[in-house]
Formats: sequence, C-alpha cells, structure tokens
Amino acid sequence: MPRVVPLLALLLACACNDASDDTGDDTLATLTSAGDTSTTTDATGEPTTATTDPTTTGAPDDDSIWKTPYCHPVKDGPAWPAPFPGWEDEVLVLVNAARAAGHDCDTMGNFGPTTPLTMHPSLRCAARKHASDMATRDFFDHINPSGETFIDRILMAGYGSYAEIGENIAGGLDIDDPQVAVAGWLASDGHCANIMNPFYTEFGAGAYEGPGELTYYWTQEFGRPN
Repeated sequence: MPRVVPLLALLLACACNDASDDTGDDTLATLTSAGDTSTTTDATGEPTTATTDPTTTGAPDDDSIWKTPYCHPVKDGPAWPAPFPGWEDEVLVLVNAARAAGHDCDTMGNFGPTTPLTMHPSLRCAARKHASDMATRDFFDHINPSGETFIDRILMAGYGSYAEIGENIAGGLDIDDPQVAVAGWLASDGHCANIMNPFYTEFGAGAYEGPGELTYYWTQEFGRPN
C-alpha cells in the first residue's frame, strides 16, 4: 500500500485568502500528498509526496511514452506548441540551479547543495496532462474533477514502480515566465522542500495557457524510481 505524507505550506503575498477572488492575482500551489489542496489568491498551496513498495520495474523509452494514448495528446507539436516546451526546459534549469546552490526552505529546513534532476518523459507527460486539464476545465487543484490524483496521473503516464513522487502546481494571469513560477515555489516552504528534496532524481514539467480563469497553468512532477 502506498504511504502518503500530507504537508501543508501556504505563502500569502497579499492579505487575501479567497480562491474565488476575481482580482486576477496569481495563484501558486504545491502537492506532496493526495490530501486536500488550498487555493489562495497570490498563494502557494499544498505539497504532496507518496512512497510505495516496488511492483514493477523499468519504464518505456521516451518515444514509446509519447506514442501511448494517454501521452500522445500532449506530445510536442500542434497540441503542445512553442513556447511551452521551452518554458518547461527552463523550469528544470532553474530547479537544478537552486538545487546546486542549496536553499533555505524555512520551516521545512535548510537544504544544502544536492544533485541535479533529469527530465523524465512520463513525469513530463503527467505534468502536461494536469496543466492542460486545469486550464481546460477551469479548476486549480491536485485532484481533478474526475477524482484523479497526481499518483494516478504519474502511473497512467507509464512511470512504473517508484520509491517517492511529488507534485507542485501554479497558476496565474501573470505567470507567463518560468522564473516567476519557480521563484514562487521556492518562496513557499513546502514547495521549496519538494524542489530541494535530495531523494528525488527525476522530474517533469508542464506549462500551458488556456481558457481557465488563471490563464497560465504550471505543474511540476518529482520522482525517484525503484
């Protein structure tokens, strides 16, 4: 059975705590467990991680993952045009720069320099699916309206057996820049701890612009395979 460890981290950049606020302020959130998620104007939400025992080993290669029915709709191309793939690559560069330098995540601890993450196609697929889903169905949560969690998405994307996985999300009218998204996550203790967690080895990012209220939606997936 998976072990889920819920963490709550909320960073307010303004004195407002209303997800239905129509001021257009940015919203950020993080997941490290499949618990309830807080959405707050100009805020960073709830990080979630899960660990599980091994059940399967190995993962498909990059090309085979993007050919699957689940991932093909978010493959690079007409359905996932520029600048989104480039934004996702920049997120990884920024995350690895933070990991290389070390970062103080305040209540979650002071993290020293650690190893870089590598982009994994299954985690990237899961991140893209969630960013697109949030933008299309106009919600902001780690659990989508169909009840799928980040664990479900990562497994459906073909990640296979994992030791630990996690997710961060962000969204906002003005978050059309990877530096803004990553800076917001690093400023929130739980999100920061996800980014700096030395146990993680693999990563995926999804960035998408859509008709949802927040316009720009971002997802980070973290993993360590068995």
